[in-house]
Amino acid sequence: MKKLLAILLCALPLASCGFTPLYGEHGVAAAPGVVEELNNVAIRSIPNREGMKLRAVLREELQPRGMQNPTYDLDVVLSTRTEELGIRTDATSSRANLILLATFNLNQGGQRIFADRVESIVSYNILDDQFATVASQADAETRGIKQLGTQIKTRLSVYFHQRTQAAAAR
Repeated sequence: MKKLLAILLCALPLASCGFTPLYGEHGVAAAPGVVEELNNVAIRSIPNREGMKLRAVLREELQPRGMQNPTYDLDVVLSTRTEELGIRTDATSSRANLILLATFNLNQGGQRIFADRVESIVSYNILDDQFATVASQADAETRGIKQLGTQIKTRLSVYFHQRTQAAAAR
């Protein structure tokens, strides 16, 4: 009983400070105005295979029911690099970090209204079997791209939520 009372007393200041969760059913990304705005974002093509994968993830994240009325354009520039670590005694690497960096611009009517960048660092093992290493690297790439897509959705959701709040305050 004391624990429940302590939890309620700790949660009370959060409720009065304007705290809004980012994730879940009641999060910023699930707010009705935000969902409508995300459905209106046209995602421009992104070069390379990794870019195509990121575009597919973004389409799933931003428009699960399809794009409705494209009002915004999302331009994404994706870059990747690999850092090898875990050097063995024979001077070969045993571990690597795949670093993915996405810089994105949200445009409306040809003007940039929001810009940001997100980064994902995922690790994978470099094994003696070349096929296993390629599979490990592909898995790391998939995980990193999903992380980038989620981060971009979260940043756009916060932007649209703040914009909706500001319009409601006027």
